Amino acid sequence: MSVALGEVLLLETPPALAAAVTRAARAERVALDVESNGLHVFRAGLCVVQLAWLEPSGAADGPASVVVAVVDPLAVPVAPLGPLLGAAGPVKVLHDLTFDARLLAEAGVPVARVRDTSVAARLLGHQATGLATLLASELGVHVDKRLQHHDWSRRPLGPDELAYLAGDVRHLLALDAHLERAAAERDLAPEIDDECAYKLGTALAPPRDPRPGYVKAKGASGLDTLGRAVLRRLWLAREAAAEAADVPPFKIVSSETLVELAGKRPASAAALATVRGAVAGQAGRHVEAWLRAIADGEGDGALPAEESALFTAASPAREEMARRRGREVQVIGWRRAEAARRGVDDQAILPGHCAHDVMDALLAYDARPDAEALREALARVPGLGARRLARYGDALAALAAAPPPAPGGAARRPA
Repeated sequence: MSVALGEVLLLETPPALAAAVTRAARAERVALDVESNGLHVFRAGLCVVQLAWLEPSGAADGPASVVVAVVDPLAVPVAPLGPLLGAAGPVKVLHDLTFDARLLAEAGVPVARVRDTSVAARLLGHQATGLATLLASELGVHVDKRLQHHDWSRRPLGPDELAYLAGDVRHLLALDAHLERAAAERDLAPEIDDECAYKLGTALAPPRDPRPGYVKAKGASGLDTLGRAVLRRLWLAREAAAEAADVPPFKIVSSETLVELAGKRPASAAALATVRGAVAGQAGRHVEAWLRAIADGEGDGALPAEESALFTAASPAREEMARRRGREVQVIGWRRAEAARRGVDDQAILPGHCAHDVMDALLAYDARPDAEALREALARVPGLGARRLARYGDALAALAAAPPPAPGGAARRPA
């Protein structure tokens, strides 16, 4: 089907948005993207929604045209997008949907029935899955990404901004169709659908790791008891400073600097200045806050018990770790061989997010060999999907029944 570039609509009034939603709802698929101001404010907000869909021409043999609609959520409520983006609307095509889905859900218009071109590209074996890279390599289309870090809360949206916004969705349906054909040739479509559904589910679910940010900071686990208490206070001070200034926390001071401060615990402005980044830029406006946080943390002496426990999770016994490493070697080898046989990425065979649960199922089989229980455990693995279970259930059962290899230095965790 030949396609022509059509109109670009800027939707800033309720009637204009309603008319565009009616038009888009007739399409089989709608390309979708959003822009925020997340690099510029404390809490990201929805600033732009871009849609694109195909409309047939009036002539019987004329080319369909790609219509682009740019919705301005700062000018018009986005609630009318709900039916279009929801389960009753057309299929939505996004590229790397996680952030977009969360932002839309927070705005009251959750998205459903999705296809993610980044997922399709990755499972097909593409090493570089950025949108601009894929458009260039697969379609020969080159898009301008100079406004990638633009503050999209700024108004008005001028010609350069509109051209950039349109470029992000104008070719997305063509890319999706191209990847879909490649997936059909390799009998990979069901796995892609399962992975897109899993990715959407995790995007809309509560965080899998609910620990406070300071606990997850690189280097935090290496601090002593007092250092962790100080880091907690420094983290809270940075959050307060960032919220007051309405900027992302990293623009106040880096997490690495906070960890170093927690380790060294300087007691004066002069000592604070010896820590790289502690008084540079915006951090320099909060010297008293850093010193007060250090003193408060030292006064605490230790973390609250419930937060201290987050640093002291019990490690698996050595024998259990050895058994798991043996199974990892076995599963990684099988996954790599099957991916090579099918000409797809390893993730298409067994996604990394499924691997831990699959290992648990195999280890449970080691403790109590029961083929039916193994099948039931595999069926409960989030994101594995009915197609993978049907295709690889027997292979995984055979792996479980075979003795795992002795763990060696070449093992690595499935990614």
